[in-house]
Amino acid sequence: MTDAETRPDGETRSEGRVRSEEGVRTDPYPNHRFVVEIDAIGAAGFSEVRGISARVDDGPEADGPLWRRLLERDASWGGGGLEAAGSEATHRSRVSPRLELRRGVTDRTELWEWFREWTEGRGTVRTARVTLLDEHGDPARAWRCERARPVRWDGPTLSAVGSGVATETFELAHAGITEVSVE
Repeated sequence: MTDAETRPDGETRSEGRVRSEEGVRTDPYPNHRFVVEIDAIGAAGFSEVRGISARVDDGPEADGPLWRRLLERDASWGGGGLEAAGSEATHRSRVSPRLELRRGVTDRTELWEWFREWTEGRGTVRTARVTLLDEHGDPARAWRCERARPVRWDGPTLSAVGSGVATETFELAHAGITEVSVE
């Protein structure tokens, strides 16, 4: 197809991207272009991010004092707290798994220092942001994890017979993940 050619299904291909008649991108973004930023650390290079996920629990175990406190605290999610959310919301809670960040071992130790501060009882929570980039390196989608804190560090697996890259993994617990605007 040539530049800005319209396909029979009404989609337009321009600059390697497929868009519908409404201008919405319909082809998927590549998963290998992303940036991770953490408050007070800045952008950090990672080879893999796992845990960009959320689910809704709707069983009776989701109803309880912690759920009520979270919903009342975060009125923006419930649209005004329990009163505005109605009885449907009393048996639902939003749950996000921990965020796993894997990277090659380097001389940069900011994440290790943050983890060490937590093991010594003097750590601070931070905001982590993961931004997916399009094929041109521009932000496409982004997610933010509030009140993130390191809860686990896995060092490299070392092998005298291997020739791979030494990697370390940081696991962050957080208060929930939200998609944020990239503009």
